[in-house]
Amino acid sequence: MNRLLAICTYAMSAVFLLGEIARRGMNYFSINATTMMEDLLCGALLFMAATMLVKRMKQAKLMLVGAWGYAFGGMFVPFFAHLEAFLRGVEMRADHQIVDVNSIILKGVIWLLCGVLLLLSLRCEPTSQ
Repeated sequence: MNRLLAICTYAMSAVFLLGEIARRGMNYFSINATTMMEDLLCGALLFMAATMLVKRMKQAKLMLVGAWGYAFGGMFVPFFAHLEAFLRGVEMRADHQIVDVNSIILKGVIWLLCGVLLLLSLRCEPTSQ
C-alpha cells in the first residue's frame, strides 16, 4: 500500500504544482496570488511527504496526514463554492464562471481523491515494505 500511496502522492503533487500554472499561467499571480500560493504550497507538502515515505522516514506518516489534510481542506472551498454558485445561478467571481461545469467536476474529483488518500495515509506504516 505504501508504494501506491507514494505514487498517488507524487502524482497529486504534480497536479497541484503544475496544474494550476498550466491552467492559468504565471500571470495569474497578479490576479489572485493567494490561490496560486495555496496550490504551490500544497504540491510542495505532498512532494515532501511522498519523498519521506519512499525513504521510510519515521515522520512520513505525520507528514502524509498533514499534507493530505491540507489538500483535502484546501479543496473544500474551491469545489463547494463553485458548485454552490452553479446551483444558485450566481457568479461570485469573474474568474470562476458558473457555466464551467468541467471545472466543478474536476475540483470535486480532486477533493474526493484528497479525502480518500487522507484516509489511506492514516493507515500507512512508513517503515514497513
